Amino acid sequence: MPFSELQEKDFIGRQNELAALTQRVTLAQGGTARSAVLSGHRGMGRTELLKQLFSRLYWRQGRVAPFYYKVNPALLSTEAFSRNYLTRFLCQRLAYQKKEQDLLHLDGISLADTSSLLEERGETWACEILNQYERSAGDPLDALHIALNAPYLSALATGTPVAVLIDEFPRLKGIHRGGVPDPRLVALFEEPMSSGKTPHLITGNSPELNEMAVANGLERIPLLPLGPDSMSAKAHALLSAQGAAGNVPPLLQRHLGGNPFYLGCVVKAACAKNAPDEKDFWNAYLGEIRDGALSFSWSAVLKDFFPDLPMRRTALAAAYTIHHATEPVTLKRIARSFTLTDAQASDTLQALYLAGFIRGEFGVFRAPDDRVTRDIIECLYLREILAKSSHELERHFLESLLPQKEQGVRFDLTVPMARESELVVAQCLEQIGKNLQLNEDAVGQMQIAVIEACINAIEHGKGADTQIRIIVAVDSDRLSVSIESAGPEFIVQETGEPCASQDAAKTSNRGWGIKLMKRYADEVTFERTPGGTRTVLIKKLGTSAVVRKEDAERHE
Repeated sequence: MPFSELQEKDFIGRQNELAALTQRVTLAQGGTARSAVLSGHRGMGRTELLKQLFSRLYWRQGRVAPFYYKVNPALLSTEAFSRNYLTRFLCQRLAYQKKEQDLLHLDGISLADTSSLLEERGETWACEILNQYERSAGDPLDALHIALNAPYLSALATGTPVAVLIDEFPRLKGIHRGGVPDPRLVALFEEPMSSGKTPHLITGNSPELNEMAVANGLERIPLLPLGPDSMSAKAHALLSAQGAAGNVPPLLQRHLGGNPFYLGCVVKAACAKNAPDEKDFWNAYLGEIRDGALSFSWSAVLKDFFPDLPMRRTALAAAYTIHHATEPVTLKRIARSFTLTDAQASDTLQALYLAGFIRGEFGVFRAPDDRVTRDIIECLYLREILAKSSHELERHFLESLLPQKEQGVRFDLTVPMARESELVVAQCLEQIGKNLQLNEDAVGQMQIAVIEACINAIEHGKGADTQIRIIVAVDSDRLSVSIESAGPEFIVQETGEPCASQDAAKTSNRGWGIKLMKRYADEVTFERTPGGTRTVLIKKLGTSAVVRKEDAERHE
């Protein structure tokens, strides 16, 4: 079924991508649309985005007909695939033309029934395409060619272009004649993909798509992780849909890496309670990576790429080794560690890479950025290789995950007292925010406060030292930045604020930087150090602070 169960208003965090794809495919009306690859990590919502695009094209415009097709691994013989692809297209094309949703449910309809349906509707152009296909039935390659070009042939006959949306495209590597996969069959997509009247949007796991020649010439459209604000909004929407109340801990949200599928699994598990608290959410996550939907999903991927049990165990152990290595791992190391030939090690590592369990760079292999994938590999290894019990698994992850709350993350920077050094610090803060999936508004406001604090440090510290020391710390739901510099300034006892002299303190044009710091940070403190002054700025990450009205009025 090409329609999503999720209404567009509830499709949180992807509205910009949806609008961009809509604009892209509607260029087909002028014959200038281009095919593209919608790539991204597993769980980022590629399928949902294609279904939302189909719905928008189906209901909200009359210029480009949408065709959604999800590759079924059970229908990969040349004859079965071409027949299913053609009948699904013709039914969806008629459904769009007449807005008859019943036609969208006719998956698996026979050629004879399709022919009767077309004749009954008087669609001569569609009857002609079907007749061409049936006349070519003796040659499966010719029949496949006609099926894949059916959207283009319909555009020529009716003047209505077609946006072809193919989900799980890498599965087509298995298309075969007589049971033997033939990569040349996928190459038949190149012709219909090249037409500006039939733009194709294909999706799949990025490493697998990169290995397919037919996709190499297409533009890549990466589906990036959701930002912190979108993750929070989606979490609240998911909780509301379950009739529950609560807040997913910010640290857990960052751990999920902006992946909407991961978030959905955890929220659903946590909603066993009507009002889950922080501990409930963490316990839900532990349950998910141990034996929940997340574990099942990645275990299925592992079995798909390694159907043989002994090789699956070897691959699992190899992934575990790479995840725990302190430096990139070479093929030689894996071959030596697991008594494999170079060819066997290469095949194992290539499959792990294509599955998304490891990264491959310049002949070496590293752990993926996805922390959830790493946790699941760890859990599978402990359970299936080391035979750890459920209780032992829970204790292991409680010890390894929950201390993150207390330890937090810290970055130490040193910048020179030079012109525009404050901008370098602000850029570093922005990058830290992106890496840790922090609230963008909160980081943006903190950048302003940090710039002012750095300018203040440079102004008052010249001549005493040549450097400013910066400490950025993220702890649970709090971001703090400490700016320390040497210099002669002291802290006024009554205000707790730094000032180089009493006269300067009374000067009306001075002190605006401190006001900006207080305006954009939730807490601002000044501390005397043995060699100068330390400014500490604190920002709560749950929400971005509202700019103080009185300060805004004075600024105006």
